[in-house]
Amino acid sequence: MSTPTTFDPHAYKADLRREWREAAPGWQRWLEVLEADGAMPQLGRWLLAAVQPQPGDRILDVGTGYGEPGLSAARALAPGGRVTLQDLSGEMLALARDRVARADLGDVEVDIVEGDADELTLAAGGLDAVISRSVLMYLADPAASLTRLHAGLRPGGRLAASTWSGPEDVTMAAPVPIIRRLLDLPPPPAGRPGLFALADPQRLHEVVTAAGFTEVELGTATAVFEFASPTEATRFLRDCAPPVTALVEHEPPEVRERVWQRVTDEAWEPYVVDDGRVRLPNLAHCITAITPR
Repeated sequence: MSTPTTFDPHAYKADLRREWREAAPGWQRWLEVLEADGAMPQLGRWLLAAVQPQPGDRILDVGTGYGEPGLSAARALAPGGRVTLQDLSGEMLALARDRVARADLGDVEVDIVEGDADELTLAAGGLDAVISRSVLMYLADPAASLTRLHAGLRPGGRLAASTWSGPEDVTMAAPVPIIRRLLDLPPPPAGRPGLFALADPQRLHEVVTAAGFTEVELGTATAVFEFASPTEATRFLRDCAPPVTALVEHEPPEVRERVWQRVTDEAWEPYVVDDGRVRLPNLAHCITAITPR
């Protein structure tokens, strides 16, 4: 019987930083696909509707990546509002910084903070809302992080966050079982951070409630990614999905190419529509809650 490996949060964070540093150029390359109206903005709109940003509000976007949904929130904060864009990856934040420079935000202040969401230091009661799109499941200790976010919110302040549902509802993960089968990889250890770590809505509800939030409500939203062909869908995955590409990164080049070809041939076939395009719907759980007044 093999001995389970101990989770090392420092090694995990180092790997996460490296993976997103390498993925940042891909996210810039595919930004139009990511931010197409039916894709990631679907989740962002749900989150912003939940927190209802108002002029003068102070909002924190945890794990903002290239600046969303924080930048969308910023447009509702004038006059006098402030948005903080936080992310672990300086390379991803460089994309956000470029987008901020080109945005017309009036007098809204934008702070860009590179750092670990698990170690954020916030002034007590200094925020009106916290938003986070598809990030909480990657935190090493989401319960502790949510507790800190709770302390940073004013009484009656709002949290709104999304996490991905399970693999049966997230079609971008369709290649994962194929890759694991081809490379004879074991299943990931239970209880580790990752794409589906908060896929169970009951678990998500429990984590948020345990952090002290009240009036917790759950909903769903679906982000649909569309590609011209299966080849393009695989290219996107290779450029933009570190949790998936990490499964093959240590293989020899010829093995990697063979695996990716099988992904192209098999993974997307159920999602090809009449014109040959690939349409990939991905379900997210969305949760909103408030701090006690």
